[in-house]
Amino acid sequence: MELATPEDTVRGMFLRGLLEAIGELGDEALVRRCREVSGHEEFVELFSYPVGLQLRLISVAMETLAGRLGGWEPALRLLGRRAASDFLGSNAGRMLLVMGGGEPKRLLNSTPTGYRVSLSYGEHALRWTGVTSCLWSIKGGFLPYPYLEGIFLELLGKTNARNVTVVGRQTGPLDSEYDISWE
Repeated sequence: MELATPEDTVRGMFLRGLLEAIGELGDEALVRRCREVSGHEEFVELFSYPVGLQLRLISVAMETLAGRLGGWEPALRLLGRRAASDFLGSNAGRMLLVMGGGEPKRLLNSTPTGYRVSLSYGEHALRWTGVTSCLWSIKGGFLPYPYLEGIFLELLGKTNARNVTVVGRQTGPLDSEYDISWE
């Protein structure tokens, strides 16, 4: 959170979805606590909000969610899956799915565009390591790697990919890499 600047923003749809997921996976008392900490009762889907706000909401919810969902990493993966699902339900997300045509490689090649629409920060690089495998690198990203694992798992779940594997790792304070493969 300390490294985030006011220019590092995320769309309100992710904050709304995050609060809904916290309510579904946690409870309404936890949602109230998150709203109090955020200083917002509601979030406007297309508005941009500081990413520090998203990180604060996740931070407030994690202890409770981790206890209920088997640990921090499974909880973060579920939140990431929810974020991807929320995005894919938007106009931009539906367009991304159409561009992908059910093909994992096409979808992943199009995904950096989705990130640029949704976030003002981070550089994403994709390098193909095989016909059904790639290395995705993020420089200047704020979300923990298990959260991003969940995003990639949800995205590829919308394609004809089977036995998807996503293994992420932190490579720097705001940098991470993801080995992604499928059959």
